[in-house]
Amino acid sequence: MRWTGFLVLGFVCLSTLSIAQEPQRPAFVIVERTETTGSESIQNEYAKLAREILPRYGGRYLARSQNNLLLEGAGSAPCCMAILQFPNLDAVRKWYDSPENQSAAKVRQSGAKFRIVAIEGLPG
Repeated sequence: MRWTGFLVLGFVCLSTLSIAQEPQRPAFVIVERTETTGSESIQNEYAKLAREILPRYGGRYLARSQNNLLLEGAGSAPCCMAILQFPNLDAVRKWYDSPENQSAAKVRQSGAKFRIVAIEGLPG
């Protein structure tokens, strides 16, 4: 009986240790404005809302620029881009699907069209 309990406890400890040692994989969101359909003030209004919402989901801006350089590929560089960082893809999904972000997205979309892509980062 003692050995069975020891083996079960040992397995649980090893399983927990294995899970705890899995490296974190941050996630990044790349936002590209593909077309401007309204006043720039609309995007400024959205940016203010986004700065308030992002931290609630562990997100932050890494870059936000209207000065972009196309290094490879056809066409021109997008006029406006942003790169966001989150703890993981689950946090990205929670942020993106949140009621407050969906409400802010309506503001953003009222003045422009976007492509938004989330990618998983390398383990830290």
